[in-house]
Amino acid sequence: MFKQHWLIKLCCLAGLLAGVNSDCLAAPENKATIYVIIDDIGYRYTDDQALVLPSEVTFSILPHTPLGEALAYRAHGQSREIMLHLPMAANSDKSLGPGAITPHMVPEEISHTFDSALSSVPFAIGVNNHMGSELTASEDAMAVVMQQIKQRNLFFVDSRTTSKTVAQQVAQQQHVPNARRHVFLDHEQTEPFMQTQWQRLLRLAKRHGRAIAIAHPHPESIAFLQQQLNNLESEQVELRPISHYFQNNRPAVFASEVPESINPPVSAR
Repeated sequence: MFKQHWLIKLCCLAGLLAGVNSDCLAAPENKATIYVIIDDIGYRYTDDQALVLPSEVTFSILPHTPLGEALAYRAHGQSREIMLHLPMAANSDKSLGPGAITPHMVPEEISHTFDSALSSVPFAIGVNNHMGSELTASEDAMAVVMQQIKQRNLFFVDSRTTSKTVAQQVAQQQHVPNARRHVFLDHEQTEPFMQTQWQRLLRLAKRHGRAIAIAHPHPESIAFLQQQLNNLESEQVELRPISHYFQNNRPAVFASEVPESINPPVSAR
């Protein structure tokens, strides 16, 4: 016990010295904590159904969308945290939508595109990637993106749409507060699938203190989350807004990898 106590202290000191990398899951302290991000928001009129979820659930809104700005204002009115869901180049032919960052852009283009995207999502305090399997694997491109994020005092959550991502490594080099998605909740909008992913999220949070899930504003996903989030007290788990993830330099148990139980959905890559 004495040895474990000092190991935890040493880990905590290392975390403080490292500064901004919140990717590491932490040793459990009291209740486990989960963070839920709903992204891909902005195009569908049904997206506003997500407003019924607890205000601790974070919205990540796509730039330049017909409904994104209005939803950002409504969510902010609930004291809900907002992120920019920034489109990034992917290894697929699927349309990225407006505001996308691609590896062929020069730094000035990236800066202008980022500024324009950010200005279209009021109250954004952080960024996560929409798609991005190509861009997040490029150190050079991500270095420019992280410079933009750092200049605006934002944080970055890697959606991890590819196992080849270097986004967090580059964020750490640039001293950008960063984290990663641990579970995709709703590749399939079926009760059995989402329940499997939900239980995985809870196990990770209980084992390591905290874990991040990404879901989408499908009606089935919203209904599922409403039910599950009402039962957190019985699970001895708490839900917090994503900014809370970066407020605690808790001792790291392991570094960046949580084994993926399933590949990211094709639509996310």
